Amino acid sequence: MLKEIVVVEGVHDRQKMESVFPGVECIVTNGSEIADETLVLIRQAATTRGVILFLDPDHPGRQITDRIVAAVPGTKIAFLPRRAAVSRDGRKVGVEHATAADIKAALAGVYTVIGDRKGDITIADLYERGLCGCRDAETNRERLCAKLGLPKSNGKTLLKWLNMLDISLERMDDHERFVK
Repeated sequence: MLKEIVVVEGVHDRQKMESVFPGVECIVTNGSEIADETLVLIRQAATTRGVILFLDPDHPGRQITDRIVAAVPGTKIAFLPRRAAVSRDGRKVGVEHATAADIKAALAGVYTVIGDRKGDITIADLYERGLCGCRDAETNRERLCAKLGLPKSNGKTLLKWLNMLDISLERMDDHERFVK
C-alpha cells in the first residue's frame, strides 16, 4: 500500500491504480489544463502525506509534471517507460494501458525532486560519457534513462532531470560505462 497520494491524469488512470493497489488514493488532474483548485489540493496533500506524480509518458504528461514540480516543492515522481504505456492498438499512450507489473516497477523507483538545487553534473560530464555530441549519444541516453527509470530525453533535458533528481555521477557510472 502506498502512503502517498498518487497524482494521475485521468479517471481511467485512477481506476487502473485502484485495480493494482486497492485502497490507493489519487488526485486526478483531468488532463493538462490543471485547475488552480487542483494545484492547491496537490500542495496540501504534499504537506500532509506526500504526493507521487505518476503521469503519462508523453508530451502533455511532461507539461503537467513541469507545472506541478514548479508549484509543489518536494514532489516525488515515478516514471513509466513509454513502451510500457502503449495501448494494444498502438494508438494511445497512458498509465491506464500499463500492466500491473510495469506500474509496480515504476513506483518502486520513485524520485524526490530537489528544489532549486544546482546539481553537480554538467553538460561536459554528459559529453565525456558519450551522452551528447557523438554518433551514439541518443542510444547511450536511452540506455541510461532506461537503467535509471527516467523518461527518454535529449541531452539538455537529461541534464535537467539528473540534477533536479539529485542523481550523482557515481550513480550514473554504476549503471553503465559510456565510452565514445
